[in-house]
Parts: sequence; C-alpha cells; structure tokens
Amino acid sequence: MKQLKLILTVLIAVIAIVGVVLYIMILTEKSTGNAMIVAGEILVPVTAAIALFFGIKNLATNPQALKKSLISLAVFAIIVIISYVAASDALTQVGKIKVDGSTSKMVGTGIYMFYFLAAVAILAMVGFGVKKTLNK
Repeated sequence: MKQLKLILTVLIAVIAIVGVVLYIMILTEKSTGNAMIVAGEILVPVTAAIALFFGIKNLATNPQALKKSLISLAVFAIIVIISYVAASDALTQVGKIKVDGSTSKMVGTGIYMFYFLAAVAILAMVGFGVKKTLNK
C-alpha cells in the first residue's frame, strides 16, 4: 500500500508540474491553450476511472458501505423518476430558439431535482441546527 501511495504522489507531482508549465506558457502567450485542453481531455477520464476503481474496490471490501450505497442510489432514482413525471414536455420558445418537448422535459427534470435536493439540504441543516441547540 505504501508503494501505491508513493507512485500516486509522484504522479500527482508530475501532473502538477506539467499543469504549471502549460499555464505559464499560456500567460507568456507562447501557447494558445490547446495543450491545456488536451491535457484536461486526458486527465478527466483517467481521474474518473481511478475514482470508480477505488470506489468499487471500497464497496467490494465493505458490505455495509455497499448496502448504504444501494439504498442511496435507490432513493436518488426515485427522486429522478418523480422529477421526470412532474416535468412538462411542452414546446417552448426562448427568444428565437424553439425548444422541443424532450429537451424541455429533461431541463424540467433537472430543475425539479435541484429544487427537491436543495430543499432537503436546507431542511437537514435547519433540523440538525435545532437538534444541536436543544441538546445543549
């Protein structure tokens, strides 16, 4: 495990140095930034793959975490379904742009999900604040 930590630390340092060099090249106008975009296009999928690998590894070694994750995923799926059903698929026009029904439905789903999750977060903060105040 120490070897993996050392390898990842060195890899992070190399990526950081490359990023700094590319950033300085952009600031000194020796580059248009295309190299930075390419680096980002490479690093995002690599980072996502690493995060998925370690997340799945953690779930496989910890059954309690797997159970909690599946419950959270089910609750999120229910929120998505409710938001999708509540969203409208009416044709709309925004300025000169006509938005078709499927796009309108997806945007509405995202908005309803945001409202619901924001309300849950606010209620949780208020609830835990009240609980902490009453326990003192």
